[in-house]
Amino acid sequence: MIEKFRDITILRLGDKDILTVACDSCGGIGNKENDVIKVDPYVTGYYTAVVSLSETIALGAEPITVVNTFAVEMNDTGRRIMDGINDALDKIGLDKESVVTGSTEENIPVTVTGIGLTVIGKVNTDIWNFPKAEEGNLAVAVGIPKVGNEVVGDKGEIMTLDILKKIKSLEFIKDVLPVGSKGIAYEASEMARTGNLEFKVYEDVCVDVNKSGGPATCAVLAMDIGYLDELKQMVDIPVNVVGEFI
Repeated sequence: MIEKFRDITILRLGDKDILTVACDSCGGIGNKENDVIKVDPYVTGYYTAVVSLSETIALGAEPITVVNTFAVEMNDTGRRIMDGINDALDKIGLDKESVVTGSTEENIPVTVTGIGLTVIGKVNTDIWNFPKAEEGNLAVAVGIPKVGNEVVGDKGEIMTLDILKKIKSLEFIKDVLPVGSKGIAYEASEMARTGNLEFKVYEDVCVDVNKSGGPATCAVLAMDIGYLDELKQMVDIPVNVVGEFI
């Protein structure tokens, strides 16, 4: 049985086992002639991996395979992209030698960087349920949404994989959703929808709830109201209440 849950494809294998499929793409960001944003390809690889890994971790799945599809040559652009992907895997303790497979473009010279990346995860339903916001939960943004050159110039304000894993392990966190190009408010509304709730955005919040989150530079959480101070003490990036679930 195959179904969709937000941006994740769910494949049920029997009564207990589930495979999850998350993917992301990136184009025009690298060091090639016609790239729009000029960065080391390492950066391209790292943050493209972060997106799909974040979606997988936020759902509660364990990443087991990473598939890269590069529209660039292996030497040397592809190798630098792989360095970034491998460092992202190191952040969550994955053995890059056993989980990564993929392909590169070796036939046609290219002048712009383009890559795709898919993460396959696994879940055992004996110890897992679909995450769901609860009525009365706060909607909290962790990290500041950034995109393009803002990501490269970040000064410790964006979500990281290790912070996301820490947040996901907290019992008072009911749901976690990385923020992509549609912004915090959209992702909070998606979270509300899957919990059969509504998202009420507060006025005068200290973060732009409609700005693109780029490569998962922040996340929105559904959490018990009494644990906000504890959360702020546990993470060293900005934490902002943006609304509630009703």
